[in-house]
Amino acid sequence: MSEPMKSALKNESGMTLVESMIAILILLFGLLALAQAIAFSVVASKTFGRDSGLATAAAHDKMEELVGLPFSDTTTNLAEDPPYGADGTGLVPGGSIYPADPVDGYSDTLDVTGARTASASDIAYTRQWQVIDETATRKKIIVSVRSNKSFNFGTPPSTVLVTQKTP
Repeated sequence: MSEPMKSALKNESGMTLVESMIAILILLFGLLALAQAIAFSVVASKTFGRDSGLATAAAHDKMEELVGLPFSDTTTNLAEDPPYGADGTGLVPGGSIYPADPVDGYSDTLDVTGARTASASDIAYTRQWQVIDETATRKKIIVSVRSNKSFNFGTPPSTVLVTQKTP
């Protein structure tokens, strides 16, 4: 072999054991960070799904209560637990489904089990409804439920149901 060829081969060397260990350590930290991000997203998705399901069930329950009233009911208080009092709004047009605009007699709050609660520390869901007279023989009923205690990232889950009622 010629002298320049031997010199070129001597200068070429592979990775040392220390360099390999450092590369493996960097890769390990990257994989651990990725695993942590995946675990966080799984927990967030599960929490959001649970809260969405409970909000939908609460909206369905309120819709059942409203649809079960007689078309001309103007006194049933659906903001309280059964047996319902006669000091409410029944199906009188009114209410709001906008979170910043709850209307007395057209909203209630629920705990994590879906039971009505007035204790501020127990409120997990806010349920609001709106009744609109579309014609003399048709009312539109809208129910909105949103989670107040959901995971602290992103928009809290909410559900809106709409139906029409005739006599």
